[in-house]
Amino acid sequence: MSSCFMLIFGGKVKYIFLIISLLFLMVGCGPVKSTMEINKAEVEIRMAYRVQASKKAPYEFYKAKAYLYKAKDERSYSDFKEASLFAQKAVALAKKAKLIAEKDQSGLLEENNIKLERDALDNRDESVDVETLNKVDKQKLENKKGEVKVDSSSDDLD
Repeated sequence: MSSCFMLIFGGKVKYIFLIISLLFLMVGCGPVKSTMEINKAEVEIRMAYRVQASKKAPYEFYKAKAYLYKAKDERSYSDFKEASLFAQKAVALAKKAKLIAEKDQSGLLEENNIKLERDALDNRDESVDVETLNKVDKQKLENKKGEVKVDSSSDDLD
């Protein structure tokens, strides 16, 4: 049987076998690369979680998780190129979230958020309607510009 191949292909059997094996290897590169990228993204997201990036940089952290989910989804449909791209985006965002969280080890961002929430709650009065709040905000804005304007309809604020 091997003599039949030799007669048909002439001595190029080795080259044909080499080409066929290279084609099989090239088909395997997409799944391997995308899987490696997805694993790298999972590791980066875990590292970001350990430095509390989910609290200190929630936008970046959860967007990285969404990209990871999309990368796994694309891989399940055998779209390995897209899976790799989404996994790379997840890695970049997880690193960014980790960096933000590490910079905020003192907890300044959390303290500022708590202060902003307290100020918002302190300044909110349930009995005042939206129109009145808008009038007050406009007056404050005009006063800051240096235009002190006295409103004769101050009874609306009561």
